[in-house]
Amino acid sequence: MKATLYEALGISPTASDEDVRASLRRLIRKYYTKTRDGQGNVEEALRFINHASRILSDPERRRRYDQELAVSAGTTEQKIEHVVSHAMAEAGEQTDVREATADVEPARALEASLDAAIEPALDPALVDLPEHERAGTHHPGLTERVAAAGRSPIVTLVLCVVFVAFIAAAITFVTPTDAVVVAQQVLVWATLVLTVLAVVYGIVHGVAYLRRRGGPAGPALQPQTDLAILNWRREKSVFMGTNQPQEDASWIFQLRMAELERAKSGRTSEPRPWHRLVARLFDYAFWGLSLALLLSELRGMHVVSEGVGFALGHPLFAPVLITATWIPVEALLMAALGSTPGKWLFGIYLQFAISDAYAKRDTQAQLKAALRRAFRVWWEGVACGFPLLAPVLVAVAYEKLTQNQETDWDFAQDVLVTHGPPGVIKSITGACGLAAMLWLYGVAWHQPMADSIDWARATVADALPSTEQLKGSFAADGGTIGGISLPSMPSIGVPGFGAAGAPAAGPPPGTPIDPALDAQFAERRARVAALKNEAPRLLRAGSYRRAGELCRAWVDLELGNADAWRCLGEALQAQGLHQDAINAFRKAKQHDPADRSLDAAIERSQQGIVADFLRRHGR
Repeated sequence: MKATLYEALGISPTASDEDVRASLRRLIRKYYTKTRDGQGNVEEALRFINHASRILSDPERRRRYDQELAVSAGTTEQKIEHVVSHAMAEAGEQTDVREATADVEPARALEASLDAAIEPALDPALVDLPEHERAGTHHPGLTERVAAAGRSPIVTLVLCVVFVAFIAAAITFVTPTDAVVVAQQVLVWATLVLTVLAVVYGIVHGVAYLRRRGGPAGPALQPQTDLAILNWRREKSVFMGTNQPQEDASWIFQLRMAELERAKSGRTSEPRPWHRLVARLFDYAFWGLSLALLLSELRGMHVVSEGVGFALGHPLFAPVLITATWIPVEALLMAALGSTPGKWLFGIYLQFAISDAYAKRDTQAQLKAALRRAFRVWWEGVACGFPLLAPVLVAVAYEKLTQNQETDWDFAQDVLVTHGPPGVIKSITGACGLAAMLWLYGVAWHQPMADSIDWARATVADALPSTEQLKGSFAADGGTIGGISLPSMPSIGVPGFGAAGAPAAGPPPGTPIDPALDAQFAERRARVAALKNEAPRLLRAGSYRRAGELCRAWVDLELGNADAWRCLGEALQAQGLHQDAINAFRKAKQHDPADRSLDAAIERSQQGIVADFLRRHGR
């Protein structure tokens, strides 16, 4: 089967550069990580990709190729013959393909002569090129060796130990003394979060399924296209430009060695969205712990105030800060090492400029591409880290990856993502490390999140009109609701009283002398009653920070109430403020000396002070 280059790729001759790149990327994903089949089909396809990329990635070469196809007429085979005879032979240009020319048919003399013309002396543009420059003109992405970082068992073990030690130190530093109570609360929050994520993914998946049913199917390489690609050298379906490099033996050897290494390492280009998501979560979590330790040191040095530190560590703002600051770090790691901790642990490899043979591949170019890709992931993939929108965009990216076999940012930066078996040690380290870090984030964030929910609930409740306000408004409207007048109660005539039943003269018994002062006392009593009910309830619910605020307000209103001081002491103790808790318990002991439970509470806070001292000094 003879086919033009466009027919071999399954695209139109008027296809845009993006369509050409998409077709080449589909072809690379199909053949790049396949093992050799014994007939050289994979090698043929990769060599075709090499030539097709160099022709279609160069605007001048593509223009000449399109021009020759346009002026030729007849069948496809006649067009190919016209291109070979005019665009190649007449211009003195050669193919870089060699085939045996013995016993060829006279009708194929032109093709055989072009196949035999491989020597550099026959190509004036390549005669004076050094060997290293001649080899460098081939597509370097196809001969890139498998990354060797971490392939040694010793290096793998050392890096995994470093990750485990760092996470274990963070666990020791963050885990509170009442770990069992906190674990129960974290499990409740984890259950709620997983439920919400499942609902979000179900909605996004349903919308994507309905759109796929109503939309056209995506392009795919047809069997005849595969046949044309595997027979491209024999059919002469690829035009070679003037400066086309020779496909010398050294480049073929590098191509085959890279292919064997990919097969040996078990590489695959099949999409694995869960691996990619877990790897990115590991990177974010690990970087977040590093920032948390840095913030803790800055707060200890009084460089950052307590209020600023609390705001930076709040669960609604901290993800934005973590994901935003990770962008340059990820770009630097990709440019310097070609991987990140999460990608390395879960066997994910990135290769830039996979479909463009002329793309720059120095460190600066790769750093720019990695920076653009990381920013686009932050903007389109995780919604800038905003917790309320990130699950939606993550689910959308998952659907696009499963449908298109690649993400938008991978296509935009011409990145090929391959996966390999990570190994037992790295898999256990990655999975257990991620679970431990999620536990740490749950411990650190569950209380601020509960306080935020309580604050939002209180704000909404304060914004709504109370029953007393509704009654007052009803009375001010003269007994009308919505413009409808209600009948008034009939007056009862009683001797010694007026028409409305009020005393004729003098104040009634029990009437306060100063109504304004009596209203203030009534408001104070109502406030104390509300705090007496709400503060212990929040304390039982685990909202210690908010409970502490209410207990302190209760103490300010009733300084002699032992229950108020006890409530304040328990809230401070739960927050780890043991010295303040001891002072509150001693105040409660002064007002209720018979309560023996206060002695046990004071002893617990003293033990907490000792435990904090030992933990900080590593003893």
